[in-house]
Amino acid sequence: MTRRIGVVAVGILLAAAAVLGGVVIADASGADGPPRTSTPPAPQPTPAEVPAPLPADPDAFDAAPFDVTPEIKVTAVRFVQSVGTWSPSSPAAASERLAAAGYPADLVVVAGPLLDESASSATTQVVYPQYGGLTDATASVMVLARQELRDSTGAREREVLLDVRLARQADGAWEVTSRIEPARPAYAEARPGCPTERGGQVLEAPGIELPGPARDDIVERRAGDPILSVLATLAQTWDLDVQVLVSGHPGTVFPTTRISNHTVGRAVDVRAIDGRLVAAIPRDDPALTAFMAAAGAAGATEVGGPVLPAGTGFFTDAVHQDHIHVGITPTKPPASGS
Repeated sequence: MTRRIGVVAVGILLAAAAVLGGVVIADASGADGPPRTSTPPAPQPTPAEVPAPLPADPDAFDAAPFDVTPEIKVTAVRFVQSVGTWSPSSPAAASERLAAAGYPADLVVVAGPLLDESASSATTQVVYPQYGGLTDATASVMVLARQELRDSTGAREREVLLDVRLARQADGAWEVTSRIEPARPAYAEARPGCPTERGGQVLEAPGIELPGPARDDIVERRAGDPILSVLATLAQTWDLDVQVLVSGHPGTVFPTTRISNHTVGRAVDVRAIDGRLVAAIPRDDPALTAFMAAAGAAGATEVGGPVLPAGTGFFTDAVHQDHIHVGITPTKPPASGS
């Protein structure tokens, strides 16, 4: 399909950051039960339009109306676009590229997937930064980026999903950190051969926008048929923009060491419904409750999002203000309304 939510728009809304500040303790996608929060979910300012594509300023991020603590996302976006963009005159070594971008060399562990040393130049633009976890002192932001790499043979494009970890400093500022805690567990192994029949249907579905890493998860059969069936069912009613299936997720229910359903191919995060970012949909819009309820009816046992539908198997917290998590734990019943 050709529909795109697009690259995040121009303008750093630090005023919005001040309004939406107040970090809370929250679990990441893949939670098996209601996460912990220390304050109510995000405030509810007046809704605005979904950001327009193709920013003129590659270092900018325009917060959506319901983004929580947007300065964290601003920091992650700046990092990814800065270290993922270089010219032929830039240093060849990855560590030197980081230094040239103003970052310590130890962050190569974070930026590694972007630093293709065979490319003479590159341009990186962020498609969307989604929370993977948030506490009062640490955060995970899953940054989906589109990168154009150029060498003597021409140009090629790819999409990369990075789990960027951040830490809050003594002065309150957030910085990207090389400390990966909790550590990422191994993802479900790729299996040789072609996608399953269900996987092929999802890959071809006109109503499902899949980033490159998620497509690879389906082709390599890391993502299981049960969660793909839920996704296919939801796509019969809504157009969906997927952020992550398996690859690129923190791997655990942040900040715990509990394995996420994403890691074992049993969960998906949806960042936009019918072309609207979840972080921009008014919280009283019935589409949110309807979508979450439909996910349970389709077989999901855990459905987390910006609102809390009546019933069991649903949850909300600060992390899930920017996406809807749909997961399956085989030993649990599907989420259902009361």
